[in-house]
Amino acid sequence: MSLPACWQLFTRLFPLSIAVAAALTACQSFPSNQDAQPQSESASDSASAAQPIQFGDATGELVYEGQPRTYHLYTPKSYRPDRPMPLVLAFHGYGSQGKDLANGSGFNEIAAQKGFLVAYPDGIQRRWNPLDKSLTGVDDVNFVPALIAHLKHIRNVNPRRVYVAGVSNGGFLVQRLACESSFHIAAFTSVVASFPSQLQDSCHPQAPIPMLMINGTADEKVPWQGGHLFYGSILSVPGTIDFWQRQNNCQPSARVTDRKRDRVEIARYPKCEGGAEVELVTLKGVGHVWPRGGSGPTQLLNGSEEIWSFFQRHSLGKKDEG
Repeated sequence: MSLPACWQLFTRLFPLSIAVAAALTACQSFPSNQDAQPQSESASDSASAAQPIQFGDATGELVYEGQPRTYHLYTPKSYRPDRPMPLVLAFHGYGSQGKDLANGSGFNEIAAQKGFLVAYPDGIQRRWNPLDKSLTGVDDVNFVPALIAHLKHIRNVNPRRVYVAGVSNGGFLVQRLACESSFHIAAFTSVVASFPSQLQDSCHPQAPIPMLMINGTADEKVPWQGGHLFYGSILSVPGTIDFWQRQNNCQPSARVTDRKRDRVEIARYPKCEGGAEVELVTLKGVGHVWPRGGSGPTQLLNGSEEIWSFFQRHSLGKKDEG
């Protein structure tokens, strides 16, 4: 298959529509930069490290495989260079950019309250490649540890508390990273995404995987039931949870709680190998969105708060305290 044909197949396999990206931006309810006007980080690690710390929003760049890669970085006012701080990497969906997820997810507000760094990388041509580099010529899987190393050079990052979250196309990348990067990422969250069927046989994490998934039962882009769709084959949402339960040797029974008059169901499998856990947040009747909280049928849950609550229970080399 030619590269253009493969690329066309890929864009169908992991889609997030422009309309969803626009909706993420439209739902912003507070300024994206509460502390400072955006200023650019240096493209050079050494030059960046020598610059005064920019609180609030900043943009940055590093070169990976000869190509400039950009990101947005939020640094809360509570950051101190002499104290390591947790880091969350948040991956946007197809057709979007890091700034859209920064504006639409509310993660910066949570980071300011709780004290952690958030980086929003930009995918090349507004998309991520969660599969093999040969498909698109872009190696996003190995770009992630390079980005983490870069961010550790310009900020004092707690190496035991690095986390990844992603929405749709970015969520599929997170699922792949869980297969590859358990040795330097403490916990993983995918929103409106599931597991690509073709990765099942090659997924061999080096350590148990704390995995949180947030999915809507009415999602037409990433259907709850999964299956062989026109853009590729994906596991169902329950099938993806079962996959990670097996990987982590979890006990089969879940702790289930309901919220919002049973519109939100949270099933948590806490007794997994190595202190890992698997959690599924089911949004009943909700489609392909990042839940933001507030009122309305698609805003039953503050996704960023739920994600951080999950992340802070986990660190590398430390058993789950929950």
